Amino acid sequence: MNQQIADLLARYARAIAGDSQPSDELVDSYNTLRLADAALDKQRLNRAHPDHPLQVVILGPTQAGKSTLCNLLLDTNAAGISALAGYTVHAQGFASNVNESALEPLEDLMSPLTRVSLNHLNAQMLDHYVLESVIAGPNALVSQGVVWDSPDFDSIESGGYRGAVLQAVAMADVLILMVSKDKYADKSVWDMLQLVGRLGKPLFVCINKLDDQDKDTVIRSFQQRHLEQFNSEAPDIIALPFIRNTDASASDSGHQMATDYTISIDPTTRAAFAQLLDKVKSQVDRTGQDQHTDNYVKHHWPQWMEPLEREQNALNNWNTAVEDAIAEAKERYATRYLNNPEKYETFNKAIAELLTLLEVPGLAGALSKTRNLVTWPARKLFGMGKSIAQRDSQPADQELEILDQILDQTLTSLQGHVLVEQQEADTNQAYWPSLQAALLEQKTALRTRYKTRAQELQNEFEPRIDEAAQQLYSQLQDQPALLNTLRAARVTTDAAAVVLAVKSGGLAAADLVIAPAMLSLTTLLTESALGQYMERSKKQLKQEQQALIDEQLFERELGDRLSALSDELNNEQLLLAGYGPLPELSRNNSLS
Repeated sequence: MNQQIADLLARYARAIAGDSQPSDELVDSYNTLRLADAALDKQRLNRAHPDHPLQVVILGPTQAGKSTLCNLLLDTNAAGISALAGYTVHAQGFASNVNESALEPLEDLMSPLTRVSLNHLNAQMLDHYVLESVIAGPNALVSQGVVWDSPDFDSIESGGYRGAVLQAVAMADVLILMVSKDKYADKSVWDMLQLVGRLGKPLFVCINKLDDQDKDTVIRSFQQRHLEQFNSEAPDIIALPFIRNTDASASDSGHQMATDYTISIDPTTRAAFAQLLDKVKSQVDRTGQDQHTDNYVKHHWPQWMEPLEREQNALNNWNTAVEDAIAEAKERYATRYLNNPEKYETFNKAIAELLTLLEVPGLAGALSKTRNLVTWPARKLFGMGKSIAQRDSQPADQELEILDQILDQTLTSLQGHVLVEQQEADTNQAYWPSLQAALLEQKTALRTRYKTRAQELQNEFEPRIDEAAQQLYSQLQDQPALLNTLRAARVTTDAAAVVLAVKSGGLAAADLVIAPAMLSLTTLLTESALGQYMERSKKQLKQEQQALIDEQLFERELGDRLSALSDELNNEQLLLAGYGPLPELSRNNSLS
């Protein structure tokens, strides 16, 4: 499970970093994942060092009095205090009666934050934290353990050091939520309560800066809000009044304090506070914490997976669209070329080759005479009396022309599909815009490779056409009478000219069907005993040619490359890109 959470966290971290305005959904998932990752680290710490020092963590919004409470718990002035919002931007742990060797295992849990001494803290270096030993005073409420003063979780800049807050929450054995009278109802407070609630850590609430006349009203309001929002009773609450000292002085950390807030606590309140602290400390169960951590992961797993599943569904959608487009391309090729008598030229090339195999005495001279000039049948077919060399343009290769048209239609169809999906997708879905950009960027390269491959495949199929002609000729040799008849039909300069025209590019093979020599030859073949064999040969050529183009051009060259566009997307906002398949953990799997 640890590796799966780490995998998800890496995906979300990159997406957050790559988006200048990440969605609330993305940020919330990222924060809950960071807490899960840290909670699993705490789980490992509990197992490896079950007797590590008690960790008491104080949470709260700006100006709640967290640092002051930290000093009260330890009866020291260790935590820096300021009237400025956002003054505490680092997690600061203060250990009382704890050996350094017992603190060292905590460093792994706080990673990737770096431990520094208090006097080396820098407000610009948010990846630092403090963990130092202090001498607790005689009135300390925590005489042995570590008390953590955490950063404010609600300031404008808190996004930068939210990780330190979550690391501290995960570290905690006991949580103290510190709020003031004017902050307890803030959304950030209740969001934090919801975030940490499922971790099942012992927790109580301190409401600071209360006057006697407001205390009962504020406490009842908090309890009612908790019942309404979480359908459960509120944790224990203790009210703390305060007094303000205006004596400006420097804290032990070297920071200048504008105002020193101290909590005025009478003996009765101190005793109640100590009793409440002892109560929650008695609830600490590090072994039982494992189940809470697992439940936390189970609860949030659908939330973490939903954006990835949306991307996975989009990827599947694209692959299906590509498969459909390739199937349509195959159908177009069969309809427009292979099964179109006006376009299909492959078998005609075989027949033209057969003409050259009909070895007729004296034919060589006729062929030689037509090498430089196409004679009457070709000229008549062209409707012009120019030689091949004088023609401004050659007849188009029917097959390549149709394949090119199919490519245009396929790319246009897929681009339209992407645009429709982009318009209909969730506004936070980065997949379709990324795919659209990749498709436009790779379009020229796709076209170049496709056309090159189409020409290569056509050349590769030429030996098969020659083979078909050889097979027809072999069958003719078994029928001497028919062979002689065909040779008689073949002995014309017209026939030789047609063959040469085809071979030298002056006449499209598809046009052979209206050449007199071809009409004579194909008529004799069709009406002879070889008619059925010729039809089978023609059908087999079509099947083999379609199989070659379907597999090598449409599926591998075009289909695979189009699918790879999706697989190779490297947009930093994509959760799937660069990390392989989705984590295997399902919503219903055991997390043990």
